[in-house]
Amino acid sequence: MTFVRGDPERVNRKTVITDEEFQELLNKADQIEEEFFRLRAKALLCVLRLTGKRQNEIATLEVSDFKVQEGFLNITFTLLKKRKKTVVTRRSTKAIPLSDPLTKPILEYLDYLNKLNPKPKYFLPRAKSIGFSKKSYMLFPDKHITGRQVFNIVRSLSKKVWLHLFRETVASDVIKSDPSIIGAFKVQRRLDLDDHRTGFRYLVRFASDIITREESKIEA
Repeated sequence: MTFVRGDPERVNRKTVITDEEFQELLNKADQIEEEFFRLRAKALLCVLRLTGKRQNEIATLEVSDFKVQEGFLNITFTLLKKRKKTVVTRRSTKAIPLSDPLTKPILEYLDYLNKLNPKPKYFLPRAKSIGFSKKSYMLFPDKHITGRQVFNIVRSLSKKVWLHLFRETVASDVIKSDPSIIGAFKVQRRLDLDDHRTGFRYLVRFASDIITREESKIEA
């Protein structure tokens, strides 16, 4: 199933990813038979949920972009911004506390990659199953998967979740923790947005939801 513009399931959904729904995704990934694909899927889900980054930024992550320092897991993304006829490259680091339980699947997967010989260059190296066994696969350590393949991994785990929904969920987390004007700018920084007005749209949406719930209580 592929979402297209105007798809009813996507248009009708108004909610972000709940904790229960995300746990269901992890549980589904945990059922993958081959260890590499299982660990990869769980780590990918956690990076998406923690950062809300775009699929191409995640697809091109290198193993060296992950560093544990002073109680944090630092993940450095490469951002490609189009400026008229040129492409500007810049780096953005997200610091995740190691106390966050979602860092564990990421670290377990990185440990698995570091034990492989040869050691993959990319966090999400290209791989494909071979033969009829689900436990046999070929790894291409110097090539990363595509953004579309990131999309496909998530879609194989749920038909109700798409990649941009992770960005919506992370933005919602930020606004809920700081429902102020400053919170809108925090969203801009967290998601590396070009325009701060996008952050304000999340703030307006959060405020509208609160007002709607309060009005519903009064009417009841």
